[in-house]
Amino acid sequence: MEQRRGNPGCGRGAGHHWRRRLWAALMALGVSGCDETTAPLADTAGQKASPLSEACDAQPPFEPNFEPELQWAWTGSPQASEFNQVMMTPVVVDVNADGVPDIVFSTFKNGTGEAIWKEGVLRAISGDDGRDLWANTEPAHRIKAASSIAAGDIDNDGLVEICGIPSDGRGIICYENDGTFKFRTSPDAFDYNEWGGPSLADLDGDGLVEILDGNRVYSHTGALKWVGADGMGGAEYTGPVSFAADLDGDGKQEVINGRSIYKHNGTPYCPSAPIPHGFAAVANFDEDSKAEIVVSGYGQVSLLDDNCQVLWTVPVPGGGHGGSPNIGDFDNDGAPEIGLPGTNFYSVLDSNGTLLWKRPTQELSSGKTGSTAFDFEDDGKLEIIYADEVRLRIYDGATGQVRFETAHSSSTTHENPVIADVDNDFAADLVVATNDTAYPGFHGIRVYHDKKEGWAHTRRIWNQHAYSITNINNDGTVPAEPLRPWLQSFLNVFRSNVAGYLGDNPFHLPDLLAFNLSAQCGEEGTLTLSATVMNLGAGTAASGLKVAFYKGDPASGGTLLGVATLDAALPSGGTLTAQLPLSSALQGAHEVFVVVDDDGTGTGRDTECDEFNNSASSTIELGCQETPANLPPVALCQDITVSADAACQASASINHGSHDPDHQPAPLSVSEAPAGPFGLGTHAVTLTASDGDASAQCEGTVTVVDTTQPAVSCPAPTPLQSCSPQGTAVTFAAATASDNCGASPVSCSHASGSTFPVGTTPVTCSAQDGSGNTASCGFAVTVVGDTTKPAVSCPASRTVESCSPTGAAVTYEPASSTDNCGAAPVSCSHASGSKFPVGTTPVSCSAQDASGNTASCGFEVKVKGDTTPPVISCPLSVEAKVGLGQIGVAVQFATSAQDTCGPATITCSHAPGLLFLLGLTPVTCTAKDASGNQASCQFGVRVSLDLSLP
Repeated sequence: MEQRRGNPGCGRGAGHHWRRRLWAALMALGVSGCDETTAPLADTAGQKASPLSEACDAQPPFEPNFEPELQWAWTGSPQASEFNQVMMTPVVVDVNADGVPDIVFSTFKNGTGEAIWKEGVLRAISGDDGRDLWANTEPAHRIKAASSIAAGDIDNDGLVEICGIPSDGRGIICYENDGTFKFRTSPDAFDYNEWGGPSLADLDGDGLVEILDGNRVYSHTGALKWVGADGMGGAEYTGPVSFAADLDGDGKQEVINGRSIYKHNGTPYCPSAPIPHGFAAVANFDEDSKAEIVVSGYGQVSLLDDNCQVLWTVPVPGGGHGGSPNIGDFDNDGAPEIGLPGTNFYSVLDSNGTLLWKRPTQELSSGKTGSTAFDFEDDGKLEIIYADEVRLRIYDGATGQVRFETAHSSSTTHENPVIADVDNDFAADLVVATNDTAYPGFHGIRVYHDKKEGWAHTRRIWNQHAYSITNINNDGTVPAEPLRPWLQSFLNVFRSNVAGYLGDNPFHLPDLLAFNLSAQCGEEGTLTLSATVMNLGAGTAASGLKVAFYKGDPASGGTLLGVATLDAALPSGGTLTAQLPLSSALQGAHEVFVVVDDDGTGTGRDTECDEFNNSASSTIELGCQETPANLPPVALCQDITVSADAACQASASINHGSHDPDHQPAPLSVSEAPAGPFGLGTHAVTLTASDGDASAQCEGTVTVVDTTQPAVSCPAPTPLQSCSPQGTAVTFAAATASDNCGASPVSCSHASGSTFPVGTTPVTCSAQDGSGNTASCGFAVTVVGDTTKPAVSCPASRTVESCSPTGAAVTYEPASSTDNCGAAPVSCSHASGSKFPVGTTPVSCSAQDASGNTASCGFEVKVKGDTTPPVISCPLSVEAKVGLGQIGVAVQFATSAQDTCGPATITCSHAPGLLFLLGLTPVTCTAKDASGNQASCQFGVRVSLDLSLP
């Protein structure tokens, strides 16, 4: 319904941006059934409740927008309240047949160790607001919380069942649509599954569903049908997620368990490929009609042809084990690409295995998470959605540019985000599982939508981890012969829903009529208005349908009496009674109008086949008691959430249309206490409406949330030298953060003082405020090897003499060195003590440190010939005597000489033993060495007469 006063046609109620123009748009679409005629209201009560002869269907007009925001979050339940952590892929199905999708998932307790992931409580919550529907808290029926689940109608009772892995990991456990225990398979050898999970399929097209778990296939009652020959397979240490697909188009589905493919009866479809086990996905990568298989795991990703031949294998670009493949035409080139999480990067591979792009992530816990893709704006450009340990990101599929990023937390197993229309509003939603067992942040289920509900239409179901767009019908039944999606290019995807594709049924619309409008007076004069609501359309109207009652024609200013709500879904051909107790009756007869799908403001929720037949009227006596002289005002409150301003405060009003029904006696005044502004958190506010004579009150809440990111400042880039080739410890100034709502602790990817390797290391510093808003900055630490030369010191130049013409051995003080990184040995061109030739010889000494840096110094050694004269020794004087008659006497004397280079020859002016005459005779003696150096000494020989001699 729209603001339908005088506007005939098909339309959807206001509340979305496109509802105002829906009538004209749907008329242009030529919606089938819009011109169907129905019996007049007077005859409607007697006609048989049946759908229109032709089903009316239409997809609402779509106005794209991309402003993701959190729609709601489930963080726990009074039922088994300690079980509030989620670390698996949720499923989206309608468990209670109310027309609104529900989210089913496993929860576990917070704590440490693997035991917390083993024992889980299975839960279901409503997709429109996250309210609890049920939880199986029976200890005997615990599910393995970290494993995946599958949902579908396995027993053809018209309701979905849920199957998963029991807490001990052995076999399969299944539950009814209301969460009650259905059955558990008998344990068998080698049937253990840790984090994997089951899938559903009708393998042989006989109308009976099989349950797949790795290489095992069970019947819909839990009986083991067959076991494949190649083991359970799956991810390393954590188990398989097998699924079914009709690879060859023979009407029988194959079971794909990583590298192993089996026929519907368990015999091998083709020999297992010579690659490791892992996760699998299927799509068409070539020109034939058969699908190819992508297998990732154990650090590599491979593409297999339909005959199991390996077409190519490459390492996982992001490092680590490799998560489950996500397939789609991400760059819009007409060929599929492969999206693949790794330990350090999310990567997209082209169809030939080459890297298209990769972006850094943090997935150190398991390295086995998954992703999905969706064209949010239905513009032909896919986005990729991936959540690692600490961030949820939406990437541009072609370039890897981050279009949206927000805080996230998970220890991670095999989980992946899910895209589905979970709240039945014709726009896609994003479902993410969270836990805070290892990283602070969130726990439970978080659902995101577009701020203006501008995301494309899509299916309202996602039933298993290995989800294919055609493996499940919209009503949760499992198709006997599902469409092979890769035969249509826009459905050539895996682990993704498709924009604009709504599944196996057309977009059926309800057609809502009202009749049997009446009033009943109850005890104590109370008056109740009632009307019968019928659905003549082919589509179901979900529970919560609003029915408004007016005094007078609402198109001409009639007064709203109140709004009734139908608490059950209204199926095609069904009827329900809407009742509105009036708090105070009006005297006299009045024309009363009832309008189906009207929230009291003239707008509605549902798109219908005929918006022109929603109302009925009747003249009704409204007087059960005397009409009061004054009708009190009506106080209407709302709970409102607003964002904090720069001062971490906000103001808001809880008034939600408070009014005075009779506009007297005085003008209506509305006050709220407290008036604000308010700080962070939820604040109770009381609204008082007064008309001067009477007053009314209601309460609402103002919730102030902090949506402002901290401002983070990083230090300048830091260059440093290292003496070690392994790097060095680097200390840098602390990154700082400021936030409008208080402290925002900063953490960096590398702590100050930690060891950085040689090279440039990017450092990312992130701040998170108390509300979980995050921001980051970055800088680089560059560590280079030692480039500083040693300091070398040489001895002073030396000059020595040589007795030999060929030179001399010369010793000198050793050269020394110092270096910033330790010892730097010194070597010289001529070693100390070696022989140097006569002349000047330059000596060079060099030092080299451990990094190969060198420095040198030099000095000279000069060798000269012998220039040192001998040292000669003469007597001081010599005395001799002669007798009378003698004229002289032979005199003996001794001289000596020493020389550095050997003997020296002595010659005297008077040789010893010569005749010396009376008197004093001077004698000069000269010593001469081999080099011609000489020295002399003098003395006198005195000969005197000795008269005593004869």
